[in-house]
Amino acid sequence: MKKKIFVIILVLTIIIFIYFYAFKNKPNVENLSDGREVTKEDYIYKDNLLDLGYNINEIKVIEKKISNINTKKFLLSKKYNNLTKFISSPYFNINNIERYDNYYKNNTSYSIDDVVIYVEIGLDNEFYTNIKEIDNYLDVTALVNKYNKLPDNIVFDDLITLDKRYSNDGTKQLRSEAYDAVIDMIEAAKRENINLLVISAYRTSARQNSLFNNSVNKNGMEHALLYSAKSGHSEHQLGLAVDFNTTQESFEKTKEFEWLKNNAYKYGFILRYPKGKEFITGYGYEPWHYRYVGIDISTKIFKENITYEEYIVKFSNKSYQ
Repeated sequence: MKKKIFVIILVLTIIIFIYFYAFKNKPNVENLSDGREVTKEDYIYKDNLLDLGYNINEIKVIEKKISNINTKKFLLSKKYNNLTKFISSPYFNINNIERYDNYYKNNTSYSIDDVVIYVEIGLDNEFYTNIKEIDNYLDVTALVNKYNKLPDNIVFDDLITLDKRYSNDGTKQLRSEAYDAVIDMIEAAKRENINLLVISAYRTSARQNSLFNNSVNKNGMEHALLYSAKSGHSEHQLGLAVDFNTTQESFEKTKEFEWLKNNAYKYGFILRYPKGKEFITGYGYEPWHYRYVGIDISTKIFKENITYEEYIVKFSNKSYQ
């Protein structure tokens, strides 16, 4: 009997010990309106955010989307009136919150998504400023524009020369993947009585520099900046871009352009500088200029009717939070 009582007392002691131990070490929790429990640590910057003027609902959005580390780093010095709107964009990058805020103040007619996308592209900076030198120039997805520059004197070991069946003089070169794709495309066009001829393809840095300077001398700087690229900033230097038939805007009225507009994406090419997107690409409309990016990407760009810059922001699967 004594043994049984001893066992009962021992069991009760263990239960009481476990209960008080668990209670003592239970995190300080608070229930949110949606039923979730969050620890006190989740509200570490609540008072700071309240002091800045954010309300409770805004703070809940911030704490749901932004880490404590980034809250401390980016959000405790001032109140951003449109912060929770910016956060709602799937392309939001906490590192650029100040830039979103400034850009939106000067472009209030843009949607929040557009503000975020345009800042991610870099459009809050003047063209040819805040330039980054790319290191993925061997990738067919490399982005070269007025903000992204190729390293000097790069060399590609897969350049192939197009013969006179496909180019105007039999000297134009493309990198192998683009070479195969453009031949497939030209041959497909021929079968529909469409004649495509490559008149410009890969260019060296020296060649691009010469073309830009010639454009400045002939047409002035403003025209050159709109229709030519500074050395290091031309897609032709990637060996992935081609100009077809002519560099006259009247090309858009030809059956060749109509065919390209409807079929180029099937072979991995995109109309790189479309009409109406000059403020994004930085270049005037060039119906003759096509860039190889691969079929998956070109199809997405065609269906979405967006520029390559917009594609990079919207579909590159970056995590910015």
